[in-house]
Amino acid sequence: MKEDTEQIDALIDNFDTAMLITESLDGELRGRPMTIAGREQGSILYFLSRADDQKLEEVLQRSSVAVVMQGSDQYLSISGVARLETDRVLIDKYWSAGARLWFPDGSDDTAATLVVIEPTYAECWERAGIRKLEFWWEAGRALLTGEKAADRSLGGHRKIKVRSPQSSEQPD
Repeated sequence: MKEDTEQIDALIDNFDTAMLITESLDGELRGRPMTIAGREQGSILYFLSRADDQKLEEVLQRSSVAVVMQGSDQYLSISGVARLETDRVLIDKYWSAGARLWFPDGSDDTAATLVVIEPTYAECWERAGIRKLEFWWEAGRALLTGEKAADRSLGGHRKIKVRSPQSSEQPD
């Protein structure tokens, strides 16, 4: 399990933005692009947001969220539980110069709030190097024969149970 979370951590490090998906107060799903402010071991994610933003109210009402990241040959989907953090030490730790666009008073801005995502489940897909060649070979075969592409051609797909939603303990 530790190897799985290390793989997710390594994948997260390849991304600087993600879509944070919350459930609105009327039950609709909402996706918002967010800059990843930081990550801790165990794939815990931090996003900086304004205290008066609607997504924070959504997190308080319904803490189950999804985070989706996509690169040219890598895809990562994380399901988890969100919580809000206003600790100034943590905000300073995950502060970046670009955040000043939304927080003119800097990291001392009282509206600065961290959205912390503790993952419960993740799926990742990678199509780099030989996996990419295998995929295109299988895709060509499927198109020529009219048959469905073999699932093995999706090489690099993993489903990972990170931790139980009731526990914030680090998995073994």
